[in-house]
Amino acid sequence: MASLILTSDILRVTRLSERLEIIRRVRDKDGERNETSHVPLFDIDRVIILGQPSITMPAITSLLDRGIPCFLLTARGRWRGTITPDNNLNAARRIRQYEQGTDPEFTLRIARVLVNAKIRNCRRVLQRLAANRNAASGPEYEHSVQALKEYAKMAEQAETAEIARGAEGIAAALYFQRMASYFPENMPFLKRTRRPPRDPANALLSFGYTVVMSEVEGVIRSHGLDAAIGCLHTDKTNTPSLALDLMEPFRPAIVDLLVLNIVNHLMVKPEGSFEYHDDGGVYLNEDGRRSFFLAYEQSMCRRFAVSKDSAHTNLRRVIDEQVCAYIRALEQDVPMECFLLP
Repeated sequence: MASLILTSDILRVTRLSERLEIIRRVRDKDGERNETSHVPLFDIDRVIILGQPSITMPAITSLLDRGIPCFLLTARGRWRGTITPDNNLNAARRIRQYEQGTDPEFTLRIARVLVNAKIRNCRRVLQRLAANRNAASGPEYEHSVQALKEYAKMAEQAETAEIARGAEGIAAALYFQRMASYFPENMPFLKRTRRPPRDPANALLSFGYTVVMSEVEGVIRSHGLDAAIGCLHTDKTNTPSLALDLMEPFRPAIVDLLVLNIVNHLMVKPEGSFEYHDDGGVYLNEDGRRSFFLAYEQSMCRRFAVSKDSAHTNLRRVIDEQVCAYIRALEQDVPMECFLLP
């Protein structure tokens, strides 16, 4: 089912019977006007709200009554929070989560698996990119993939969470350095910059990470977990630490591959898809966000098989499966399995 994206050009969203009425401001060569559209509630799986569109309370309560989560982001792509029905009040699960969240052995075990999976997915991304461009050779490529293999092993055998985080940091720097060569000349990637992103490439990466983190956080809540109690990320006020933990393997697997696809197929352009601010920050504008979400939804819904013998799935199902794998590790003391790129 589709996602409904509401942006700052939405003048009003209200409920009419079993559908939402959406009034949008449109600007084109014919001038400026308002357009009205209707979306049946049964066609909506999730709502992503960017900026501050006007949404009536009847519309919000109708979404909650149907179990449809709403992910709230600023226009610049900063995470605000999630509105989701509290229909999974599993007290025993949360008590178990709080107990295990203070157990160094459990948190280390989960941190090892997550960092190992992220680095292995980073390595697989480089292998895919090199194979697509017939560049799977040469000393720089060989050094990168071999080093990432060693850092993944280091994370898997880490004696503390700090060592696992250290392996992840070094591996990420090496990975981004190599990934830069796959960005086009009109949108170069020099290094990873955040808060604010300093160029269009980083603007896309930051925006994508926030959107995926929001989806992971919504799935976590839907399974009755506390999104703030993580294992890998340091617990901080107003930080969805568990969502940040569980999305780590998806950063390269979902966002990085998506961003490279967007920029190399010219779906966004530096001069027309971004806003450049006085503080040096670069952000997607309305047109850029529209192009991003078109590609994002196609990517998230595309069916694929993780292995030759497995049933077809999609990335949203994989996210849910990863949260369920964490729950099994939490409640049954079994090893956690993470998504690995085929």
